Amino acid sequence: MWIGLAIVVVLQFYYVQEMIAAFVVLGVVFALLAGVGLLVFLADRASERTLGWGETGALAILRAAHRGVYFVGTLAAKRAAARGAQAWLNRTRLRHPRLGTAR
Repeated sequence: MWIGLAIVVVLQFYYVQEMIAAFVVLGVVFALLAGVGLLVFLADRASERTLGWGETGALAILRAAHRGVYFVGTLAAKRAAARGAQAWLNRTRLRHPRLGTAR
């Protein structure tokens, strides 16, 4: 009878050990999945903020480039008007005065 009782106790203890081992394994798997999910979430949030910041910076750069192109165009138009509009209308190239090719 004591041998039967010992076998029942050992079987119960072995069953408890297996359950604890399964719980630990599943806990590790779920923790890894939660960590991967957290990393994906953080990467998404970081990329959202980075794209927002980059979009703002790109728009500022594009505005500055547009203003620069407009300024250069205005400056070129003023210089062409100062030199005479005929040079622009006749499509003659303006040459550099120091090179000896001035009109």
